[in-house]
Amino acid sequence: MEKSAKQRASGSFEKRYFTSIQILRGIAALSVVLFHVSEMLLQYTDGDGVFCRFAAFWYTGAAGVDLFFVISGFVMVQSTQGAFGRKRAGAVFMARRIIRIVPLYWMYTVIMLLLVLLPFTLKTHVFSASYTIKSLLFIPAINPTHGLDLPLLPQGWTLSYEMYFYLLFTLLLFFEKRFFLPVITAVFLPSALVGLFLEIRDPLWKVVTSPLLLEFVFGCCLGRAVNHRTISRRGSLLLIFLALFLLFQVRGVTIDDQTRLFLWGLPAMLLAAGCVFLEKQGMHRFPKVLVMIGNSSYSIYLSHIFVVLCAGTLAKDNVLVGGLPNDLFAAVVIALCILTGHLSFSLFEQPITRSLLMLLSRWGRRKTEEAIGELR
Repeated sequence: MEKSAKQRASGSFEKRYFTSIQILRGIAALSVVLFHVSEMLLQYTDGDGVFCRFAAFWYTGAAGVDLFFVISGFVMVQSTQGAFGRKRAGAVFMARRIIRIVPLYWMYTVIMLLLVLLPFTLKTHVFSASYTIKSLLFIPAINPTHGLDLPLLPQGWTLSYEMYFYLLFTLLLFFEKRFFLPVITAVFLPSALVGLFLEIRDPLWKVVTSPLLLEFVFGCCLGRAVNHRTISRRGSLLLIFLALFLLFQVRGVTIDDQTRLFLWGLPAMLLAAGCVFLEKQGMHRFPKVLVMIGNSSYSIYLSHIFVVLCAGTLAKDNVLVGGLPNDLFAAVVIALCILTGHLSFSLFEQPITRSLLMLLSRWGRRKTEEAIGELR
């Protein structure tokens, strides 16, 4: 009790789990879904209806990726409180990240591979063993089908950035906490400047020198600041409104690698900051459906492309959906993306993650017992 009183007096505050961050994850995933659904409708339908008319707004949904990056930096800092400098902290952190990211990604990548290999689906796609292996290992490579630097599961491109960030975070966990922010900034800032001013074509070096890496730093700074700073409820709401204004102010503007950090990354940081500081001020009532979508966000992000592909095929071949209004068609596809993601989370992601984390916990206990035995 005395400790918490001192924390309140000094403005220090430690909270590892923010419901608002989980909801923002869901919003980020839904934003990407809206972006891809609008692309599909504009490509395969007549473009009629309210949904298609707001295509410029849905294009901004791609900024959900930038929000994911900011959230990732924030969550990593919050979830590793007290872990810096501890023995095996880096190994445990990386193991948990692999458990969280890899199994589901591999599952959906294998499904995409099967669609490529089957003779009656994705007929224009080219199979490449080396490219497939690189996709599974998060190594950026040129897709042999269309020449873009996208993995076999297209939205998995973001995971190359995530894994690079996790690798550096793992190394920094071996040192004291005070070195973390200066070092990660010193690594990402110069490389981002290279990416801003030079045209990098190699897929791997494009990731290493991407300005988007600074969005992880934004999240890390926010994760550190929320424990020691306070913003009023009015100030938090102002940050949220400012973030939304900036995001939609650039609707319809073509975003490239050089401008994305400023036009989408900074508003994403402001939005996350407004939400976590608002929650810190005592906002704790959140709609359960948004929390559910937030919990399923990773599954929604990875699985929705299959729903969109199926919907695009039906629309292109004018099968079943010929007389369906575009707005109703869009609503059905979005609902199916959410439902598919939630089922994926409940049936695959959650059980697999829990089982692997239990194995990791048992391994950790065994290692601890072995260390105690050696001391005896």
